[in-house]
Amino acid sequence: EKDIDITFPEEYTPELAGKAVVFHVKVNEVKEKELPAMDDEFAKDASEFDTLDELKENIRSNITAEREETAKRDFEDELMVKVADGITADIPQVMIDTQVENFVESFKNRIQSQMGIPFEQYMKFANLEESKLYEDAKEPSLRQVKLNLALTEIIKVENIEATDEEIEAEYERAAKMYGMDAASLKSYITKEAVADEVKRDKAVKLITESAIAADAAAAEPEKKPAKKRTTKKKA
Repeated sequence: EKDIDITFPEEYTPELAGKAVVFHVKVNEVKEKELPAMDDEFAKDASEFDTLDELKENIRSNITAEREETAKRDFEDELMVKVADGITADIPQVMIDTQVENFVESFKNRIQSQMGIPFEQYMKFANLEESKLYEDAKEPSLRQVKLNLALTEIIKVENIEATDEEIEAEYERAAKMYGMDAASLKSYITKEAVADEVKRDKAVKLITESAIAADAAAAEPEKKPAKKRTTKKKA
């Protein structure tokens, strides 16, 4: 048992701010974790595998697959930034403003769904102004608009289409992700929207497969300036 003297800070709740108090604390119980032995019996109890070696190999494979998928996504993201940055066009401000609104609205929904608190309350806790969110969203919004324009042009030039089978597979994938059946999802998302998503994914895949990841310093002899080669034109 112990007494702890505390003085609440001045910026604390008004009725307690600056007041001295004593907390009397008592430890009622102390527990210690007892970990099971890492053996085949543990593997059988904790998984569908019969041996510890099988369980370890499964964990190793899952970690490897996860890291490979992360590396793939990072590579794709880097490529998409380069594609967007390479676009030179007069972009109507209304397109950027609309994308900014989409970004901010998506952020609001994500905060409320993940943290379970109203967006206004989160902003108060984080000491943020909504105007700052809009300002921060301008640059990524411009990049996203450029990327959308680029992908639209690639889809057009490469004559990329979405088959009925691919659209159905995308419905099934999305339904599994949202935890609902594909038939119900079709009442919320139109076939045209799914087809657009399929074609967009194909365009991204085309860019990724046409790209070359290179270490510029290692790719060229030391006597020559290193040329960084990131993408190979497809169309």
